[in-house]
Amino acid sequence: MNVYQRIFEYTPDALLLVDQAGHITLVNAQAETLFGYDRSELIGQPVEMLVPPRFATHHARHRNGFMAEAHGRQMGAAVELFAQQKHGDELPVDIMLSPMIVDGHHFTLCVVRDITERKAAEDKLRQQTAELQKLHAELKELASHDGLTGLYNWRAFYEHAGQMLKTAHRRQEYTTLLMLDLDHFKQINDGFGHAEGDRVLRAVASTLNVTARENDIVARHGGEEFVVAMIGLSEAEGLVAAERLRAAIAAIENMKTPITVSIGVATLAPQADKHEPSRVLADLLDKADQALYAAKNNGRNQVCHFDHLADLTHPCNQSRP
Repeated sequence: MNVYQRIFEYTPDALLLVDQAGHITLVNAQAETLFGYDRSELIGQPVEMLVPPRFATHHARHRNGFMAEAHGRQMGAAVELFAQQKHGDELPVDIMLSPMIVDGHHFTLCVVRDITERKAAEDKLRQQTAELQKLHAELKELASHDGLTGLYNWRAFYEHAGQMLKTAHRRQEYTTLLMLDLDHFKQINDGFGHAEGDRVLRAVASTLNVTARENDIVARHGGEEFVVAMIGLSEAEGLVAAERLRAAIAAIENMKTPITVSIGVATLAPQADKHEPSRVLADLLDKADQALYAAKNNGRNQVCHFDHLADLTHPCNQSRP
């Protein structure tokens, strides 16, 4: 056996020499090991015997095209390739093809490498990456949402409301802010327990989500307080929206006691001058909080607008049950 024959025979990859008709003319020891055939079972057979049946027809067409315009093909397939062993098992492989001329006849040298371990490592890495991405998304969700109600938390509200103020300023639109506080919530916790209190908070949060517009920003302010930021609503429209939320909460059923809410409203008219969103938001929150205090102080279960606080004859829109 000369040096070239030894190189062919003992190369660690499986080697097959295939003629123009697609028949195997030569194999090495590693090909016997990889495919589970004795070389006498391979020589003279179509190379498609080593291809899974579902790929065999396509492989034959591809082989004929390759033979017509022979060219080298490096390892590192962009698509997944599979080979079939003698007993029917499939294994992932990488394949290099190299056209050859031997004694005036055209052949193709096929170098087949088993990549089972590499693919398993890649699959494991992909799985770990997917799990990390899912965990990252969950952590991001937890960081921006209230754990009990699923609404935005206070930090996320500041971020999104700040962006809303920038958008409103650019479009020259109104911005309306609502502060909501559940009436007599302490009595619910004291009388029925904190589990019922949590159930009430979740029911209110769900009602706010369903009743608010899609682009409204709804958040839990903390405790039994909620906040809603709305774009494009004037003072009058903001009062209508607040009353709709108040009525929706009052209509919640299957609680151990009726639920009512007091709402304070503040509206920012379009501003021509540049402003700092964080400062404007803080001012709106303060005004809405003052209006909320007036709503609580005037009998609860009602909506009050900051701009109406000085109007002693109609301080609030009262809606007692």
